[in-house]
Amino acid sequence: MKANKKIVASVLCLSMLASLGGCALFDKDDEAVLAVADEYAEAVTKAKVSDVAELLVDGEDAEDELNAFTSGNGADVIEEYGDICDAIADTLSYEIDTESVESSKKNAEASVTVTYTVVDYEAVYEQVKEDGGDAQDLIDALGDGDTVEIEQTMNLELVDGEWLVKDKKYKNLEEVWAFYGDAAAFEFVPPLASYISEAYFWGSNNGVFTNEDRIELDIIPTEEGQEIEWEFTYEWYRDGDLIFTSSPCSDQGYYIEAYYGTSYDSQAAVNEYGYLVPGQYRCVIYDLAGNVLADDTCTVEATEIPSGASVDLIDEAYFWGSDNGVYTDEDTIELDIIPTTEGQMIEWRFTYEWYYEGELIFTSDECSDQGYYIESYYGPYQDPNAQLTDDGYLVPGEYSCIVYDLDGNELASGTCTVR
Repeated sequence: MKANKKIVASVLCLSMLASLGGCALFDKDDEAVLAVADEYAEAVTKAKVSDVAELLVDGEDAEDELNAFTSGNGADVIEEYGDICDAIADTLSYEIDTESVESSKKNAEASVTVTYTVVDYEAVYEQVKEDGGDAQDLIDALGDGDTVEIEQTMNLELVDGEWLVKDKKYKNLEEVWAFYGDAAAFEFVPPLASYISEAYFWGSNNGVFTNEDRIELDIIPTEEGQEIEWEFTYEWYRDGDLIFTSSPCSDQGYYIEAYYGTSYDSQAAVNEYGYLVPGQYRCVIYDLAGNVLADDTCTVEATEIPSGASVDLIDEAYFWGSDNGVYTDEDTIELDIIPTTEGQMIEWRFTYEWYYEGELIFTSDECSDQGYYIESYYGPYQDPNAQLTDDGYLVPGEYSCIVYDLDGNELASGTCTVR
């Protein structure tokens, strides 16, 4: 009896194992899962949004979002954006690890490992940009670039008897399609060097600046170059030492300007008069890819500034606002000294007298002035006793002005007519 019981028990065990094995066997759906995984991966590598959406769980809600994603999500993209993305997508391929598939119809879930391969587009872009290439150069280079692999676990869900890919927030998909977002930031520096006619130091005397608080290297573009926007940076050196690096600049037109001076660098070294200290000043202008557009050196000199007013520092004197020395219906007249370049740098301290028909009518207090005009006025604002017509104008006649330095030496004089 015991032996028979053992035989019956053995038969029962074998029967149960066969039953369990049969259930497990019928629960698997690997072949169907692999078929869907293959169809989905192919749609991904071909960048077919509609085909991808059809194979996604809740794919009916995905198509609009994925179309936006593959269009740069509203970013201000370059004109060649679509062509660049298509060229990158053309390098996509995939491989499914069939040994990794797991599936259960009972649990309505499955998974399989897939490895995508795509060109290392970021590396290709950086190299093309460094070489000064454009969008077409990038497109041409993508097919020969190194590749990178993206390994993912593809999860699937059995929905109404159909296997669909489950990708929460499209995390896996957007990892493979990351180039749509990355390419939206691609930009290319125009080949600015080809648009340069010449470069020179504006306002210099053959590359020599004297008593200046600002110096300037200008690129002169060609006619075509005047139509484009120049984006650049520049550096200034004094006697070989870097003293200034600009922020990125933008300019357009007849002059592309790179300045240096007290208005641009609060640390600029100046002498007691506020002018740049003497030395050799070198300017290097770069495009945004770091290519040199201009590189030139000028000389800055500082001469001794005269200490006081002098006839040697006068170019001319004239009655400002008159018609060749004739004023008509005016309540104020004015003799202006026009200083030389050196004279414009000093502070003029002086007095002046006004005469009417040869008689002294006004003597000024001590005056101070500086710049392009050294001014000596006469009118009711300066002289409350000035004789005026009923209309409030200076009475007609001959008016003379004499300007003196503080030692009483005559600096300038002249006679005008008031009508």
